[in-house]
Amino acid sequence: MADLLYEFPLNEKIRTYLRVETLVKRAEAQLAHPDVWAKMDFLNALFALLDVVERGDLKSDLLKDLEKHEKQLVLWSQHPGIDNTALQATLTQLVDMSSHLANSAKLGQSLRDDRFLSPIKQRFAIPGGNCCFDLPNLHQWLHQNNDITSQDQQKWLKKLEPLKNAVILNLKMLREKSNFETVAAVAGAYQKSVDSVELLRLKLPLNCIYYPTVSGHKSRFSIRFMQPDEQQGKSSCEDTLNFELAIC
Repeated sequence: MADLLYEFPLNEKIRTYLRVETLVKRAEAQLAHPDVWAKMDFLNALFALLDVVERGDLKSDLLKDLEKHEKQLVLWSQHPGIDNTALQATLTQLVDMSSHLANSAKLGQSLRDDRFLSPIKQRFAIPGGNCCFDLPNLHQWLHQNNDITSQDQQKWLKKLEPLKNAVILNLKMLREKSNFETVAAVAGAYQKSVDSVELLRLKLPLNCIYYPTVSGHKSRFSIRFMQPDEQQGKSSCEDTLNFELAIC
């Protein structure tokens, strides 16, 4: 039976990484789609991505994490039995990515300064502000030949590649820190003290009626399982529930 994967960040940095990853996937899912509403959703995702990138010191966080992973790989290279070819390939990728990111301009700045995108982004912040009478230039672009709009979309996403690649690699290395183990939530609750944890990953059967809610920080977390309730909106699980958990 298929599983449903949930991921819960335990700090603001990982929360931002996951939002960037989600928005990039959403934009890429609509890339080159001929439907007008798909092109609108692409722009929605692109503008949301620029807003997320603008908050906090994302570039600095990414560079620090890449440096941390680089040091860890150097330590691992000294262990006997390590796949040195794969490790060196990943290490080279990390070094190249750090250099590219460090030498790049402010993340997303070229898109924020784009003469076509900038005024459109402002209107997208207004509910219903992207109608054809608000943005006739957008209306004209949306109905261009799909080859033209697709080239524009790829050009815009290309400018965010240093961000995308760094986020994806950081999340990949974080997720690979831990394997899934089956644990039990007694009366629908599970809690644990931990050490410097940044991400929780949970798997439940696709047909499970319960969903997890998480609270916590790097040294302690608690999970409570809930279910939809027509009267109260949601209600607590009172059963013992087995689920898979990876603590990263």
